Amino acid sequence: GMTLIFTVIMMIAMPLFVQAVNMNELVGGAWLGGTIDATGAVVAAGEALGDVAGKTAALVKMIQNMLIGAIAFGIAIFWVTSVEKKPGAPTPTLNELWVRFPKFVLGFVAASLFVSFVFVPLMGLDNVQGLLKQTKNYRGWLFCIAFLSIGLESNFRVLAQQMRGGKPMILYIVGQSFNLLLTLAVVWLMLSGNFFPVPEL
Repeated sequence: GMTLIFTVIMMIAMPLFVQAVNMNELVGGAWLGGTIDATGAVVAAGEALGDVAGKTAALVKMIQNMLIGAIAFGIAIFWVTSVEKKPGAPTPTLNELWVRFPKFVLGFVAASLFVSFVFVPLMGLDNVQGLLKQTKNYRGWLFCIAFLSIGLESNFRVLAQQMRGGKPMILYIVGQSFNLLLTLAVVWLMLSGNFFPVPEL
């Protein structure tokens, strides 16, 4: 819907803006990772700026995704126990929490743990990095396929009905603008090198 369309726009426009203002790759990558919604779009946008920006964007997005898992679980518990609970209704079961919990978080964490504690120790870090370099083009094509899927999910007729009156669009633009400015301020404060040492990637 609207979020997917804006994700594609941001994926293209934000790297161009970063380059236009000559923003530091580290700062630019972290800004992309903290503001663009889809993980695939974050990686694609970061790689468009360079290796440092790509790694930084992916790292920030991965941390964000892990936090989303914990926050989503907390919200799911709160929602079924407080917001939707009716007087005299039975206590929500674990199955209800499981239905509401975003399953992609579990896959992401499982894959991260497997690579960190099984794949790297067995093959060695250098071999894993070499494998990633060899498969970079294939991963690029997979990202293309992923965005093709996003396009197939976007229905402009339904979107037009949802945005009738303009309020959803205004709400999204105001919220996303605040997100862009706040994230840029925090990223510049932490990674510009003016206040804290610049981390090495």
